Amino acid sequence: MRGRNRITWENYGICPAGFALRGGVFFMSTGNNAAFNFKKQIGDFASISEEQIDLFLQSTVKETYKRNEYFSTIEKPSESIAFVARGLFRVYIIDRDGNEATLNFRGEDMPMSSYGAVLLGQLEPVFIQALEDSEILTMPRTEVIKHWENDTRWKVLLQKFTELDCLQLRRREFSFLQDDAKTRYINFYRDFNRYASRIKLRYIASYLGITPEALSRIRSSPLKAVSRQ
Repeated sequence: MRGRNRITWENYGICPAGFALRGGVFFMSTGNNAAFNFKKQIGDFASISEEQIDLFLQSTVKETYKRNEYFSTIEKPSESIAFVARGLFRVYIIDRDGNEATLNFRGEDMPMSSYGAVLLGQLEPVFIQALEDSEILTMPRTEVIKHWENDTRWKVLLQKFTELDCLQLRRREFSFLQDDAKTRYINFYRDFNRYASRIKLRYIASYLGITPEALSRIRSSPLKAVSRQ
């Protein structure tokens, strides 16, 4: 059963020093030193006042998910924006033939949301499922709206999340049109090297748009060593 309680970022020792787009994937840049000051880092990045950051922290909720539990479904979509503190999630849809098609993965230090639901209040046909026991920090849409109405810089920050998520999906779309399966496999390891060993092969195959058998052939080829460098 999922658990939830109010928490601040400092409880995790996670204090974003800004954000980075690495290998096409959007990450919060984090340090292991718990002494990093969350307020200062967000304030420097987004020019948000300390008072507004305090209000933000008061609205943050910790949620825990067991493996295979869902953060968001078509039937019960989440209207929260989340940051993964520990664990790993898969974002997928169901295609017209009833097959699962993996769109993305979200691991530690990454933002996660059904952005259409958060920004526009519109339902999206996506599922977000925990691939392992996970902890996330969330803020409900009502609180998100409250913050950006009080200070539009929060809205700008959320828009940056959305834009970079869209850029990643667009980059993947171009890869499907331009690259062969081996190249997409190399790109996958470049983009998700930090989490790849924790993702089941059938989900990787789904993300690449190939069968598990085709993935096995690629993994047994000389490119296997190259893809994991």
